[in-house]
Amino acid sequence: MAVTKIHAVTATVDKAVAYICNPDKTDGSIYISSYACAPETAAIDFKYTLDHCRENSPHKAYHLIQAFAPGEVSFDEAHQIGKELADKVLEGKYSYVVTTHIDKGHVHNHIIFCAADNIEHDKYHDCKLYMKPLLCRQDLIL
Repeated sequence: MAVTKIHAVTATVDKAVAYICNPDKTDGSIYISSYACAPETAAIDFKYTLDHCRENSPHKAYHLIQAFAPGEVSFDEAHQIGKELADKVLEGKYSYVVTTHIDKGHVHNHIIFCAADNIEHDKYHDCKLYMKPLLCRQDLIL
């Protein structure tokens, strides 16, 4: 079963996105996908959305990590699960970049999403409380 954790990004969105998009970790960038932004411009896209946000909070983005046990899923399956998780949790409101890292003994996904939504420009709240039930659902893992 996949294990997930999430933390806020308060300073360096560009460095966080650069890390998760490393071609050495994503099979030459094959396992990189995004929604409502381009991976190359995600930090700028996030900043634009945050500049229109009504709330003043230090959170610029969130970084979700989803790790699978060795042999649990293929690289392709892991990436598909990561995209489905991001789509389900973020409901088409938030820009995100999802990558699958294949350089370790276990495949794992990184999802970085903007802390403000693209529609109302409201900040994401209670991410741990809201996402915990979704992250544990079997239909998002299998």
